[in-house]
Amino acid sequence: MNSITFEAVTGTSTLIDAKGSECPIPIIKLKAALNKAEEHAVYGVQTTDTFAEPNVRNFCTSTGNEYLGVEHFDGYDIHYVKKRTVECQACSNMRTVGLGVLAAATLAYTAPQVIGSNPSGYITVLFAAALASLPPVLINNLRLLKKTIKKNADDATDVLGAAE
Repeated sequence: MNSITFEAVTGTSTLIDAKGSECPIPIIKLKAALNKAEEHAVYGVQTTDTFAEPNVRNFCTSTGNEYLGVEHFDGYDIHYVKKRTVECQACSNMRTVGLGVLAAATLAYTAPQVIGSNPSGYITVLFAAALASLPPVLINNLRLLKKTIKKNADDATDVLGAAE
């Protein structure tokens, strides 16, 4: 378990009140706050959901944010999260693209076997897992593509504006 440092608690930008909410509501509130926050901002998420700790940890792992730890109080917990840096964002983008390639490759390998014959249980499980992971992977890759296109368009506009 991560320990909470004095800097983490005193550096908390905002406490997010998600008490009384079941997951994924605390994660949604945290994600919205982190999207608006500057790098290295620290947030505390107040929760009463007993499953919040693994959910917040998994969210941090999948997004590249840093889980600083949890503090237990009478009736609620506060989970401390530090916003990822630009370097971590690049790693997160690479994971998103990598998962997309892996899901597509797995589907390309297993789909003909599932459709054309009597597949083994292993092939069926691989196919089902790849198929289930496809929608979120596609959505994340489309968001990444949209963000890249917007950034390139903004950069092109800056270059054209400087040339005039």
